[in-house]
Amino acid sequence: MESSSLLRPAVLVPIVAVAVILLGAIIGFVTIARGKRRAAALRRWVHGAYALWTGGEDCGTWAQDRAAASLASWYGATGPGHLWKVIAELKDGQTGNPAWDQVRALDLLRIGRAATFLDDDACWTEARKIATGLQRRYRSWDELAAQFEAGMLAWHRRRNVTDPAELGRVQRHLPALRQSVWPAIAFDATLVGADD
Repeated sequence: MESSSLLRPAVLVPIVAVAVILLGAIIGFVTIARGKRRAAALRRWVHGAYALWTGGEDCGTWAQDRAAASLASWYGATGPGHLWKVIAELKDGQTGNPAWDQVRALDLLRIGRAATFLDDDACWTEARKIATGLQRRYRSWDELAAQFEAGMLAWHRRRNVTDPAELGRVQRHLPALRQSVWPAIAFDATLVGADD
């Protein structure tokens, strides 16, 4: 085929159209893959944070009735509106210790998801906001853990809690977190991109 015949619109247009479609498919695939990696990074990061409190248990996997009863009992959150109010209070600094308040907010988002007070999108969108705020405030998992524990101990002191099991909760969780959870996700992992 001569080069002049390749430049005819009847030949050139289909070639360009196929090239544009292929380029679009490649860009779409890369964008989806990058989004999935970020979503996985966010889930691991949030798990690394709330595991300070839960020891690694994802309260988002609880049975709906257990989650709803726990939210009602612990926070008076009997529905989505109440849950969002508690989360907003924790985000704003209920106790004056952002690590203590906001890590608990992450756990409450997971419990709220199990209770069906919110869907996955709402859970992870809010979790991303909280997680990126914690990343800006603290430099490492250990710093977050130290501040979280300080907040927890102050909270327990105000309530006259003296049970060594409760007071030692974070210290019991740290070895497993340092060995298996935190190495899987860098504290400063990118949880959002320029388009988020």
